[in-house]
Amino acid sequence: MMWLEVAVEADGPNAVIRPCGEIDLTTAGILWDTLDRVIQQVAIPKIEINMCDVSFMDCAGVRTLIPIKQHAREQGGTFVLTHIPPVVERLLAAVGLDHELEPCERPPRPPLRSVPTELLAWPWSTSR
Repeated sequence: MMWLEVAVEADGPNAVIRPCGEIDLTTAGILWDTLDRVIQQVAIPKIEINMCDVSFMDCAGVRTLIPIKQHAREQGGTFVLTHIPPVVERLLAAVGLDHELEPCERPPRPPLRSVPTELLAWPWSTSR
């Protein structure tokens, strides 16, 4: 069974939303209702969604975030995602929205390791 809990915290005049669980077709309405209530508040300059506890998100989650971001922008506020787990980051990148949702505070990516050129030479060896 899929589940989602959403906590809302005040950070000064800003709002921090913390979804915990899976954001999909069956749970996106919970996130939508919470975000809609926050957006209706008077003059919230920044809405941050801390995604660190999201274990899964599908396109239903994306369809929830985009209109909320647009509405926040229309109200003169900002909307950012923080602490984005790799599973969500891959989805946003796959649908081309990784920059549209203004993610910030991405965890540092591990550096690329160089491979000795002799390991890349043709023909490749299958010996162990």
